[in-house]
Amino acid sequence: MVTAVYTAADLRSRIAAIPRVHLAMLPTPIQRCPNLSRDLGVDLWVKRDDLTGPAFGGNKVRNLEWRMAEATSSGADILVFGVEITSNSARQTTAAANMLGLPLVLVLRGTVGDEVQGNLLCDLILGAEVRIVDLPAYHDLERAVGDVVAELRAEGRTPFSLNHGTMFARAAALATVENFLEILELLEPHDRRPAHIYISSGGKGLAGLSLTKKALGLPVRVVGVASTSNEDPWQYGAQVANDTAALLGLPVTVSPDEIEATFEYIGPGYGVPTPEGMDAILTFARREGILLDPVYTGKAAAGLLDHIRRGMVPQGVTVVFVHTGGQPALFAQSRALVQHIGGRD
Repeated sequence: MVTAVYTAADLRSRIAAIPRVHLAMLPTPIQRCPNLSRDLGVDLWVKRDDLTGPAFGGNKVRNLEWRMAEATSSGADILVFGVEITSNSARQTTAAANMLGLPLVLVLRGTVGDEVQGNLLCDLILGAEVRIVDLPAYHDLERAVGDVVAELRAEGRTPFSLNHGTMFARAAALATVENFLEILELLEPHDRRPAHIYISSGGKGLAGLSLTKKALGLPVRVVGVASTSNEDPWQYGAQVANDTAALLGLPVTVSPDEIEATFEYIGPGYGVPTPEGMDAILTFARREGILLDPVYTGKAAAGLLDHIRRGMVPQGVTVVFVHTGGQPALFAQSRALVQHIGGRD
């Protein structure tokens, strides 16, 4: 069976039909890395989705354009969102809520350390109502968010749970569909086409890239480097890709075996810096002046660098690394980074 092939213009017109609000500064630029390209023997580019704008930017601002459109159309007068305490998404969601004039309750799983730093500090500066919950697993947040929603309804409010919106996963995939199209458009004047695209993703963002690859019929290898094992990126990624295809009216199906993901670079756990990830941070910083983070992009870059050095990425090909943001985590993990630098330099 031959997969239907669509054009970039067709995908853009389908995306344009989905309600959204304006939050991000798009398109984000693409930056060639001449020093690392020479070092590694590939043609390396970084898609700077850390430069989307609000509150230090990041890839979540892009998908919030659709998620917030759903929230505002519901008639909500307050938003509720549950994530990990270190979450970049919490910071960007708070900024988006501020831009739209909506109060937000953040339900954050984790514990506060001796010093408030990184994304949590940003959440407080931005003015979110923060509720810290000590829960055994990420998936327990669903119940905690539900409790806050029920509490607000009992007070006569009209809350909207961003965790339970129909656009929660689909918007993340839509964001990377659009980002893939930007990559193609921005590389075209340089007479380049990506042969490999790497992204920090455990499913949703990877889904959009995989869907675009198939819809456009492109021979591109798309790799998601997971930062957590909370989800099965193969099954979940395929499900989200297919849900997003249906939303776009695309008769395209992505199967789990068409999703390429790896858990190899997570290390001891989510949010725990790895030596390889910190090495990757220093490599990109010192060779190209690009700052990555120790939770997501540093580990994804470690996967990319390892794959290139092991020959899993052929020499000479064009490679795009999607920088999803997250730099405030550098400050939250300053002790580990300083120790790593001291042991290396």
